[in-house]
Amino acid sequence: MSLAHTPAGAASAAPAGVCADLARTWMLRSPLARGLDTAADVLVLDLEDGLPSGRKDEGRDRARRAAAEVPVWLRISAAGTRDGQADLALGRELDDRLAGVVLAMCAGPADVGHVAASLPAGTPIVAMVESAAALLAAPAIAAHPATRRLAFGTGDFRRDTGMAADRIALSWPRAQLVVASAAAGIAGPIDGPCGPIDQALDAALHAVAMGFTGTLALQDAAVPGAHAGFTPAPDEVERARALLSATPDGPVDGSYAPTLARARALIARAEALAAL
Repeated sequence: MSLAHTPAGAASAAPAGVCADLARTWMLRSPLARGLDTAADVLVLDLEDGLPSGRKDEGRDRARRAAAEVPVWLRISAAGTRDGQADLALGRELDDRLAGVVLAMCAGPADVGHVAASLPAGTPIVAMVESAAALLAAPAIAAHPATRRLAFGTGDFRRDTGMAADRIALSWPRAQLVVASAAAGIAGPIDGPCGPIDQALDAALHAVAMGFTGTLALQDAAVPGAHAGFTPAPDEVERARALLSATPDGPVDGSYAPTLARARALIARAEALAAL
């Protein structure tokens, strides 16, 4: 499994690919942290920002031991760096105990290709877009056959561009990731960390409005709010079902077919999430 968890906290054996497509919350946690239980859909052992430079080897060893219990997701350092190469070596060693990787600082499709060629065939790759150059390359990154989803590294992106943590300022880059994902036919992107716990629901609802389907998370207390925001509400599902069951009284206009398609997609997502 991919360190996805049931509501009770017990590990789920859901296939890694299914989880990668549907997962709403991606918990980034240092391998040095005590305890790996999480309410998030996916737990990612963070070998990049989650480890001080002097404890990288110790962190990889902790991840290796965790993988003996259950297949793990790893956040790996940038392709081509010394730490990135060491992280890839660990991924090859884990083989089928590696559920997938989150690639930090992905610069372009060549990075995805390098990582894919360095890991067991078919390993799901979530590519993090964290710079201005990477954003401009997002369509090509998303279109790479090995890319499962895109993720928005808001902190590093803001550092690179000077943008504020303002929704209007970040609406254009967020929209670019959504459009790139849709054009490539992959699941909607994963937003940057959902921020303060009391704002997790609001942040998730904003991300959903932008077209995102998941978020990174740093604290378990933020997961319930994020899940609520990324999960279709019962009344939304009911309205969608009513729409699909109704027979139009008279002619319809050009908005009818797209509206039906959106209703079907919402119901399909709600049913898929309920089955996790």
